[in-house]
Amino acid sequence: MSWSMHNGDCVTWMQSLASESVDAIITDPPYPEIDRDYGRIGENEWHDLMKNVVNESRRILKPNGSAVFILQPNSEMVGRMRPWLWEFMAWTSREWNMVQDVWWWNTAAAPTVHSNRKIGLMRPSLKACVWLGSPDCFRNQNAVLWTESLANAKARVEGRTGIDLERRPSGQSMRAGRCVGVSAERGGVTPFNVLPIANTSSKDSGGSHGHGAATPYSLLAWWINYITQKGQFVCDPFAGTATTGAASIRLGRTFMGCEIYGVHYKTACERLVAESSGTNLSSVRFGQLGLLKED
Repeated sequence: MSWSMHNGDCVTWMQSLASESVDAIITDPPYPEIDRDYGRIGENEWHDLMKNVVNESRRILKPNGSAVFILQPNSEMVGRMRPWLWEFMAWTSREWNMVQDVWWWNTAAAPTVHSNRKIGLMRPSLKACVWLGSPDCFRNQNAVLWTESLANAKARVEGRTGIDLERRPSGQSMRAGRCVGVSAERGGVTPFNVLPIANTSSKDSGGSHGHGAATPYSLLAWWINYITQKGQFVCDPFAGTATTGAASIRLGRTFMGCEIYGVHYKTACERLVAESSGTNLSSVRFGQLGLLKED
């Protein structure tokens, strides 16, 4: 599939895109108040940036398209969380629409200072996937069904697939047998809104391509499968080393991305050239491929 990458400011770049030209925006923006090799953004500056990004996202998305912003909360100090994530979720919900609250659980998150014995807090491992769009935006649940549980399979083998209504101590009622039958019919079970995906891929992660704060390939591929169809346009205004682009190409979508940091932009272009030729850049020495720039 085709792709394009732009090196520069993402808001200016998005303003150059035609209205209603993109099927989905899937991106992991920089977080405020964190030192990175590309600088540090204060909370107020971050909100100003993201309001422009969200406004442009609404403009360039097709009526049934949606946007996913992957964001991790952080602390002002150990024991005091910064409020920017919840403020972002609140104003985007009011001014646009949050389709559903969805979370990514990095099941391989390493211990941090928060979780040492003296401080006694828990290990931070959850990121918000802030999913914005119209209430009836496109999604294909069948493309992201989970493998059924062993309990489901056991119930089917034992013939416990009746449709009697079961009442639970909590007051909830359900037809468990019907659920077992439907999962077999569909080839999987409805996914939960917490996605347990370990950020440990040494082959496809942005980290293996020199990015210190990258999103795992499997998470991006899950969202691409869920909210787009083959041949559609996926946009990432904070492309980094283009893991979203790599997933888009492999899954038969067209990708357009923007990255302001020159080192990551160069790697992204090399990576997308490799993906387009059916080669994974992890097996190719950096710089071996010609640099392709399409603005």
